Amino acid sequence: MTRQEAIDYDNELKNQMMMAAESLGLEKKIGADIVNSYVIVIPEDERKGMIFLGNDAASYKFGNIRLDLRKAIIAGLELVASVKLPESFFNYLQLLIIGGFFIKKSTKQEIGKLDAYIVYRLHVINAYEIGISEETFLQDFQNWYQERQEKNLDASEIELSIERLYQIKALDIVDGKIYLKEHVVGKNM
Repeated sequence: MTRQEAIDYDNELKNQMMMAAESLGLEKKIGADIVNSYVIVIPEDERKGMIFLGNDAASYKFGNIRLDLRKAIIAGLELVASVKLPESFFNYLQLLIIGGFFIKKSTKQEIGKLDAYIVYRLHVINAYEIGISEETFLQDFQNWYQERQEKNLDASEIELSIERLYQIKALDIVDGKIYLKEHVVGKNM
């Protein structure tokens, strides 16, 4: 996430939280205050993400956005104590949950079935630190896919999929070698 993307995301999250606060009967300012006080959006975080393989394969990059839920809940309890309206705490808590869903939605990037197969194969051959040459992987993957799916894949399809995974930073290509950057979690394929 670039600096500008972080600023844009922060502003979008504030707007969403202000609208959610208003719909819950809270002041709009509370939504913006939660984002300003308890959500940190960090540009250019180098943390690795996670790829979940399963029916809805997706890449998650949690490193750039953090919600300090503990401090936010304590602030909500202080709000309730000051206004003596217990239902306002539940509305506030509901607003925090909505904020968590907004954050989760922004960190998820769905990947296609072929992308998921490529990630799985890179995971199986342990391409995290040692990598594999692009040419070797292309041939290996075509053979593996043929055995598994009983159909041939064109090399250009695989290359496009590798490029998509590179664009979302799920893998890296250095000196002609492919490295898997994200930890794989989920079902065997």
